[in-house]
Amino acid sequence: MNPKHMTADLEANGGTDTEGGEGHGDRNPDQSGVNSAVLTTRASLGLDRWVQYVFVVVAAFFLWFLDKVATLVWQNFAEPPSVVITAAAAVISIGGTVALYRNERAHTLVTDVVSELAKVTWPSRKETYASTIVVIVTSLIAAGVVGAFDFVWSFLTDLLYKHKV
Repeated sequence: MNPKHMTADLEANGGTDTEGGEGHGDRNPDQSGVNSAVLTTRASLGLDRWVQYVFVVVAAFFLWFLDKVATLVWQNFAEPPSVVITAAAAVISIGGTVALYRNERAHTLVTDVVSELAKVTWPSRKETYASTIVVIVTSLIAAGVVGAFDFVWSFLTDLLYKHKV
């Protein structure tokens, strides 16, 4: 494990050795019901687990995309065998994702993005709720203003066209 990643993960978690910075790493297994070996494994993976999650999502997206494209192309020639297409798409997507994972530039890019996201201070639930209310109210006000302009403009153009006949 790269010490840089562990340090960034510990800083992102507020100095604790558990996932999410909850500070439960010092509890006994009988108090929290969590095995300390699991916590140690999670802490030792650090940010690398998120990097691996990104590559798994990329593989799933490649699988879906290749399956759809191959089915669309194959339909032009004959009835596509879905099992063969899905299997081929799976092999290609897994191979491509493994190649990306081993590519130093791609791996470094994903690792850097994950480490930067770990430094982000995310808004609390209360802040998110308040911001959502502001967006909804602002949207309703904007819709009302645009609706009022539309009503007035429609009324004026109807008057103009009715008198010109």
